[in-house]
Amino acid sequence: MIRRLPHRRTLLVLLAWAVLLTPFGSAEAVDPKVKELVKTIEEHERDPFEQRKRESAIRKLGRIGGMDAARALLPLFKDPFVHLADHVVSAWIAMLRGQEASAAQTFLTNRALNDRNPAVRHGVAVALGLTSGPEIEGPLRVAIGKEKDPRALAALADAAARMRGTPDLKGALRKRLNTKDGHAALHLALATAKVDGKTAVPDLVKLLKHRAPLARAGAIYALQTLDALPAKAIDNVLADKAPEPVMALAESIELRTQVLPWPGRGQSVLESLLAHRSWRVRAAAIQGALRVWDPAIIEMLIARLDQEEGRIQDDVRRALETYTGQSTQGTDPDLWRGWWRARRPEFDAGERPRKDEAGNIRFREGTGKADAEGSKTVAFFDLPLQSKRFAFVFDLSGSMKNVAKKGAAEGRTKLEVLQAEMEKTLKELPDDTLFDLYVYRYWSSYPPKTKLTRALGKMMPCTKQNVRKALAWLGKQEAKGWGAFYEPLEVLLEDDVDSVVLLSDGSPSRGRYDRDFRILQEFPRANRFRRMAVNTILVGTKGADRKFMQELAAATGGRFKDAGDE
Repeated sequence: MIRRLPHRRTLLVLLAWAVLLTPFGSAEAVDPKVKELVKTIEEHERDPFEQRKRESAIRKLGRIGGMDAARALLPLFKDPFVHLADHVVSAWIAMLRGQEASAAQTFLTNRALNDRNPAVRHGVAVALGLTSGPEIEGPLRVAIGKEKDPRALAALADAAARMRGTPDLKGALRKRLNTKDGHAALHLALATAKVDGKTAVPDLVKLLKHRAPLARAGAIYALQTLDALPAKAIDNVLADKAPEPVMALAESIELRTQVLPWPGRGQSVLESLLAHRSWRVRAAAIQGALRVWDPAIIEMLIARLDQEEGRIQDDVRRALETYTGQSTQGTDPDLWRGWWRARRPEFDAGERPRKDEAGNIRFREGTGKADAEGSKTVAFFDLPLQSKRFAFVFDLSGSMKNVAKKGAAEGRTKLEVLQAEMEKTLKELPDDTLFDLYVYRYWSSYPPKTKLTRALGKMMPCTKQNVRKALAWLGKQEAKGWGAFYEPLEVLLEDDVDSVVLLSDGSPSRGRYDRDFRILQEFPRANRFRRMAVNTILVGTKGADRKFMQELAAATGGRFKDAGDE
């Protein structure tokens, strides 16, 4: 009998594990528990339905800790199941907080921080930044100085800003401020302000002339935190053609610096930002107004109600409700002015709400109720649709073919309910509303394949012809595969979309970030200079899924709706 040889890729993977699990040339020195867990990771490499076992093995390696366990996880950064790399970072963080922290840290700083794979270097930087202190100053300084990958360089800058104490990096961050990549320069600027303080001001002022808008945004925010933004720079920022630097100015008005005191010039600048030509800047300015938390913003916001429409008008109204606790005036500026004249003398807004992890003041919950009552606003599953630029993203994973009505054995499936509701909604939307429908899937295959499909191919007016085309496309969609959230939302950040409706019956099961808490950490960061509101609709599931969908909406300025049973 002739035995088949293992697949070539399997041989390469096994060889890689063998090399990585041989510390100092002695395979016998490897912890037997580590070997057993590595075996589990190998055995289920090609089975898309057994990835939970691999995730469990990664967590167990994180609890074991030490050099062998840290080393064993390196190959997973090349694994076709991309979410495992994020799980590895979590395991490294657990190791660096465990009993074998010293050994794990030695391996990560001496070996993994110098890995050829930039994804590994990025992951190591994230783990070290969340767990370490001045003891890694030397390796971190060297890594910052030689890093060429923008994403890894940004992570190293974040590590310097997050680590315990104030590391002495001997100007390593300042020397990299001239990097061409705007995203990396943004993170370097913020870290430089924290680590180097006032000594970095001349270098940060030079960064105001960087070609990349994100780099200029980083310089503005960094200089504002140091109370060192030159007065002459304000007019240049307001005239900037890119929205990002102006948004940074809006975010930092709350700092009440010498150049933008409050009361004083900060008020007039905020008024200008609330009327800016870019909707993204105006959205950031509304957030900036909430961060200031001063009665003077009420009149500013009321003045914008009849100047705005769609999503931004809704943001203004929700900001007023958040600040005042009132929800009966809607978007009528005269009602708001009358209320304010009567209440202004004794008005007390109380203490400002705490900012969330992304630094935002969230809109008060429940402010959408007034819209749904006695209003002509179009709704999707009773979620008011306030925007003029909507993207509908559907999780059509296999569970969407289940019966929609809870506990029922027969009836319309969740997908059929969605199709019917979408037809009703699209036929009611005004013709001038721009829209498209999206489905993003991970297929149940090895290697895993992803596919983003959309009904119209680009944002199109809601005409009868386009509605017919979109509904015909949706009618052909099937419920199959795995659901992913982060990737489709990331794609939409590049479109001129101010609002998204994300419909799902549960948490994601695939994607770069497949865990709820990681999506809630990473997407608001990616969305910082886009200000896209993500409205979420939950179909047929409760518990942790509901909490995740609520949090995703709140963290992005969107609304949550539980569609409930059919």
